[in-house]
Amino acid sequence: MKILLLILTLAYCSEETTNKYFGGWPINESKDDIIGSDLDYDCPNSIGCECNNNQDCINKNCIKSPRGSFCYPKTGDIFPEFISIDQYDELVNIYDFANQGKYILIELGTAWCSPCNILANWLAYDDKEITTKSFWKPEYQKIYDMVHNGDIYFITILYEDENRNNATYDTIYEWFDNYPDESIPLLIDSNKSLHTWAKPTGIPAITLLDDNMKIVNFSSRGLNESFDILLTLINNDENK
Repeated sequence: MKILLLILTLAYCSEETTNKYFGGWPINESKDDIIGSDLDYDCPNSIGCECNNNQDCINKNCIKSPRGSFCYPKTGDIFPEFISIDQYDELVNIYDFANQGKYILIELGTAWCSPCNILANWLAYDDKEITTKSFWKPEYQKIYDMVHNGDIYFITILYEDENRNNATYDTIYEWFDNYPDESIPLLIDSNKSLHTWAKPTGIPAITLLDDNMKIVNFSSRGLNESFDILLTLINNDENK
């Protein structure tokens, strides 16, 4: 199956221009103009570094967490440029999703995380198990519709496999086999560089971006804040 996907990817690239990836993800010709955080950073001061107070952080956002105090991302920061293999074995730059006129939901999760699997099952099959969970709200069904109608982007990034080892291509290959949702790009944070930057305290951790990769809502745990803010923004836009 992996060989077939690679052959199809090569065939696609030979026949089409570079305006889309094999998975149908867009290409942003202006992505080099986006200046985000550097994931290859040296501490102190950068997002992801330890801190004592706001003055220690380049973005003035020192937050205490269960693991200590760190410079966390905040609203208005630009999401870092993240490049990874997707489920079609193609190298994808997350900045290509910018400038498309759509909000972007970024999920950080793992293959061993039960809520991550329940969320993926809902997105792939509209499975209703998620509706029995305490965090669920009926209005979230609208997000399912927006993802599959192409109104917003939902991107899943896995950083560990089912054995809590660093994720590999096999991790997202197996994930896509279980949850074959062609609307959702699957990427791997194989060296946990994005995980170190975001430091999730509970997963799935879903962050909301605008179409310029600017953080609208950063979340180190859960989906509620980002889902609620997205729906408010969408509803406001529809009522204008």
